Amino acid sequence: MRFFRIVFTLNFLYIVLIAAQVAAIIFLCFAVPSVMPLAAAYAGTFLLSGVTAAVLLTRSGSPEAKCAWFLPIAALPVAGAVIYLIATAGRKKYGVLKVHADGLSREGACANSVCGTCGAGYDGAVYFKDGESFFKRLFSEMERAKNSIYVEFFIVKGGHIFDLFVAALQRARENGAEIKILIDGVGSAFKLRRKDVKRLKEAGAEVKVFRRITPFPRSRLNFRDHRKIVTVDGKVAFTGGINLSDEYAGFPGPCGKWKDDGVAVYGAAAKIFEGMFFAMWLGSFETKFEAAGERLCLPYCDNPASKGYCEDMYVRYISAAERRIHILTPYFCVTEKLAGALEFAARRGVDVKIILPHIPDKRYAFELSKACAHTLEPAGVRFFEYAPGFMHAKALICDDNVFLGSYNMDFRSMRQNFECGVMFDGQICEDVESDFSECLSLSLPLTEGKISPAKRFSRLILKLFAPLI
Repeated sequence: MRFFRIVFTLNFLYIVLIAAQVAAIIFLCFAVPSVMPLAAAYAGTFLLSGVTAAVLLTRSGSPEAKCAWFLPIAALPVAGAVIYLIATAGRKKYGVLKVHADGLSREGACANSVCGTCGAGYDGAVYFKDGESFFKRLFSEMERAKNSIYVEFFIVKGGHIFDLFVAALQRARENGAEIKILIDGVGSAFKLRRKDVKRLKEAGAEVKVFRRITPFPRSRLNFRDHRKIVTVDGKVAFTGGINLSDEYAGFPGPCGKWKDDGVAVYGAAAKIFEGMFFAMWLGSFETKFEAAGERLCLPYCDNPASKGYCEDMYVRYISAAERRIHILTPYFCVTEKLAGALEFAARRGVDVKIILPHIPDKRYAFELSKACAHTLEPAGVRFFEYAPGFMHAKALICDDNVFLGSYNMDFRSMRQNFECGVMFDGQICEDVESDFSECLSLSLPLTEGKISPAKRFSRLILKLFAPLI
């Protein structure tokens, strides 16, 4: 099973290409002189690299990603160019949402122009500080569904939570609800069995797998549907960091206590999340919307072809913060502009605290997080490790505003994945702050002893290629 997980990846394909180049170089050293001058062969090789580098530099994208790509293009004149072209080919727009609404605020109009959403009214919202309470409310709402249930998860895995999910779907189907489920093919690979998919269909669901893994990986596999969305009757929407699997509900696992979070939004805003779902289900989606509700929130989303709306929003609110910036995240590896905003906020005297996992799920990601953390600590940004286990919650608090959703604080979430989130002020912000304070009381300051030269080198390599991981 582990062998197939490795083989069906783009990284494996890259290794094969590099090995092929080495073999080709050895072959050409013997064969080229008899066919054409060796100098001409070298000139053609470096011409290919030059053209590829020119294409890279003229394309849009973050400077960090361009630098990360430039190294293999320069170091591996043929394989580097081929790897770049394979990894970036076919980056077409997908999951495009366009909400048509009148009377938008300046911020709502910005969201509408960049990611297609807008500010939306909501009647109430509930913050969940763990998966157990999240699933309890989710399944309760699903069982009462009468019109529709639309589900979008990065990870769906068989187990106790999956059984409860199927039971809730069956009750909803008995009520006459339409059920659609979208599952990411990479996130759920080797976790969701065929018989599990069959059970979903028998419960009345129409199931789609977004970009399933194939023996011949393509660039589009690198752009994953990392969203977590469930909408019920268009009246309530659930989102956050929680996937459909037992560990997210607090079941014992190798990472210790699994800390996560989520939110349920009631009212008109649920229709925006329903639109996000259909944008992924159909490839693009347009809808008309009338803002209604007692309070306002701002749902938003990103896709690989968009311009990084979430990242820009983070920078805007971090730069404007005066009192506090509190972050829960499983991974920390941000762009220079986001790192600069955090550093400047700390130097201005803003209380900047970030809680990371103590027991990681991916060792390389943990090392990368610590490497990035150390560059910000001298400015006064304080990092902590969630001592009970793995911190998978995703939240950013800036003064009286809070951002919740599926985004991690890393390059992949900000630039490569399909993601979603929502911004609140008011009571929800205070609920998340209370949760943050509780997590902080259980956390330890991020400290390290002497770092060995080997670890320093490995972290250097990780930081160099972080935009591509």
